[in-house]
Amino acid sequence: MEPRSAAELRRWLTTYGGFIHPSVSLSQGKFGLSAIAQDAIDADTTIVSCPFSLAIDVECSLRALTALFGESTLVDLQSWSERQLICTYLCLHWIFPDSSQIPDVLRHLPYLKSLPPPDALLTPLQFTPSELEAFRGTNIYGATRDRQESWNVEWNTCRTFIHAVNSDWAEIYTWDKYLKASTYLSTRAFPSTLLSRSPTLQTTSSSYPFMLPGVDILNHSRGQPVSWCTSYPEGSTKERDESATISIISHTTTPLGEEVFNNYGLKANDELILGYGFSLPQNPDDKITLQLGGSSNKWAIGRLASGAEGLWNEVRRLVAETPDEIGYEDDLEAAQLLLEMVQKKCDLLPDLPDENDASIRPAVRLMLKHYLEGQRDILTSLKMHFEERQEAAIAAARDEGIELVFDEE
Repeated sequence: MEPRSAAELRRWLTTYGGFIHPSVSLSQGKFGLSAIAQDAIDADTTIVSCPFSLAIDVECSLRALTALFGESTLVDLQSWSERQLICTYLCLHWIFPDSSQIPDVLRHLPYLKSLPPPDALLTPLQFTPSELEAFRGTNIYGATRDRQESWNVEWNTCRTFIHAVNSDWAEIYTWDKYLKASTYLSTRAFPSTLLSRSPTLQTTSSSYPFMLPGVDILNHSRGQPVSWCTSYPEGSTKERDESATISIISHTTTPLGEEVFNNYGLKANDELILGYGFSLPQNPDDKITLQLGGSSNKWAIGRLASGAEGLWNEVRRLVAETPDEIGYEDDLEAAQLLLEMVQKKCDLLPDLPDENDASIRPAVRLMLKHYLEGQRDILTSLKMHFEERQEAAIAAARDEGIELVFDEE
């Protein structure tokens, strides 16, 4: 039997024109609901659909906030970011002590009740100080500090605004609520480019994260073959029609008792940890970002040193007296500089805490373990790559009759 929150979500979604396949049962796991096949589900089957009218996006949030705060606030609200609008819309569902008192414009309570509780959220902003400290020396550490500061500024701005409208609401509009809403948006968001006649997960400069109730039940499995499909009412010509629906179609057979998955795209562990609160072992999409001091170029390097060529060429041009005439001496200097850069990155990476360290939860330690494995593997491949470049430069010098002698350290 499905948990009560799951059954209510299914009823609510169906009432408004959504769909969850009847052979899919919603099971409560440690980190929220999962979709489990109660019978074998054939390939090329629609698993879940959500009408555009239930999407939690800027339009939905702005309409609700304007209705609650007054039409005179519209201009000020339009200056808020997409996250401020959506997260404040979510928070307002939680400031009323009795759900029966919630205004009609706040439509998503059954959906919010189905989401995991705060103590099940595990992005770095839910880490304890000791857990975050274990990530010091990684990109995740700095990104987490920056994100917390940014979100806190947003919350203070919104809270000050709400206080001028209703001081009682502002008192209940706490940082914990804004953090919970922001984490839900981070962990369950899709790009707004899906809300079109040609849905795509590719982001653009104008796209933003939004939420699709029900569709976000499906967890991530790398490489899972799925497709997104939009269905518009007959005769509709609008690009955005509230009566349209968006669906996920699974292209593999799901056996009885197995979980039905979505595919979030190719994501490295740093993105999965920071945005979703989980990681993958031996993630083939892991990367490390390197940037030279004073340069605007950021080089994303993957496993087997993929993507290193751009960084190599930038350093060669930097050290060469004549960039159009780069010789073995320039290559030797470039290789040495890059090997030193790689070694510094290796030295900065933290050690993995002991399994018996009670200050680090096992799930957090596992994320750090997966992350460090990927980073060290990439740095090792980079070291080998630049050593090969160094050997090639030595060979080029030898071809010119020059035998290089290096001081032993």
